[in-house]
Amino acid sequence: MPKSKKRANRRRPGQRRTSPETELMDALAAGVDSPTPGPLLGVVGLLLGVAAGGDDPAASLDDLVRSFSAVDRAETSAALLAIATLTVEADLRRRVRREIAERGHVLPRWLAELDRTEPVDRAVEISTVFRDDDEVLVGVTVPGGHPLTAVVRIDNELGAVATDGYVVESPLASVVPLLVEEDNPDVRVRDVSPADARARITAALQELDLGPGRLGSENWAESRPLVEWMLSLLPEGGRDDVLQELSEDELDEIAGRFLATGAPWSGDDLRPLLDEVLVAGCANGIGDPLVWSPHNVHRLLDPRLLLLSPETLYPDRAPDLLRDLIRFGHAERGLRQELTDDALAAVDASAGAFLAAVREPDED
Repeated sequence: MPKSKKRANRRRPGQRRTSPETELMDALAAGVDSPTPGPLLGVVGLLLGVAAGGDDPAASLDDLVRSFSAVDRAETSAALLAIATLTVEADLRRRVRREIAERGHVLPRWLAELDRTEPVDRAVEISTVFRDDDEVLVGVTVPGGHPLTAVVRIDNELGAVATDGYVVESPLASVVPLLVEEDNPDVRVRDVSPADARARITAALQELDLGPGRLGSENWAESRPLVEWMLSLLPEGGRDDVLQELSEDELDEIAGRFLATGAPWSGDDLRPLLDEVLVAGCANGIGDPLVWSPHNVHRLLDPRLLLLSPETLYPDRAPDLLRDLIRFGHAERGLRQELTDDALAAVDASAGAFLAAVREPDED
């Protein structure tokens, strides 16, 4: 009979649906049972990320805490203590501890002592010679010897914005080799002070909040609360001024060195074009107009972006000028010849469309 058949289909194994609340409780229970902090902190980070993305983050956080307080289970107690610790709310943590004591729930030792997590006294910056983006790594050790390492990608060419990030349960020293390609001579790895790393990532997160739209992966929104908590454990007082802003005098000094090589761009009619290309190059990487990646070249010569003023004399000479500037700048900065060749090839690839666009007004 059809009705009986439909009932039988609904009862087949694998067809049963679980509610979001049940799935959340299962994930929290798995986190409590896990021998390491990552699973539980990951779930709580996701919840905090959702709350932070609401119209009223404070109200959303209050609702989240109340919802867990209303359910007397070990999983909710664990979530409450993790929330109180990650948000660095001392009053909330004291209230939650009293509530957990009244409930009589036994929680993992690492969670009970999560507020005693210690920062690692090392931070690392991974970048390339172009410095278009940097990866900044910081670490902490959760009680019980559990390492956590945060990796945050900062896009320097977007204004030092934190475009992506994640947290792994591995020591910082073990994560660095995993992010560095073997035999890549253009990768730069250097230690930075934890205070500077905190300042850089904090400033990059602020830029992210000020910018339009959403950047990075969905995992970034989930990982951000955990990253921010880790940052709160690092020393303060660091510097975040990685991007350099060259003054007119400094740009004139760079132009002078370039022209001293005999480059034919010093005339009154061509010097404005040189100055404009140097100014545009200040958007390269951390602000170095002598280092040009293929991406930087394509951006400068993209006729849709109009980075060069149409009022500048002889814009059709820009590709030739850029070729000379790339050869000079890369030699001065010590870049490999292969990188120079790649940049010159990018000029060749972009020059056609650029020249067609800048010559079009003259033909009209």
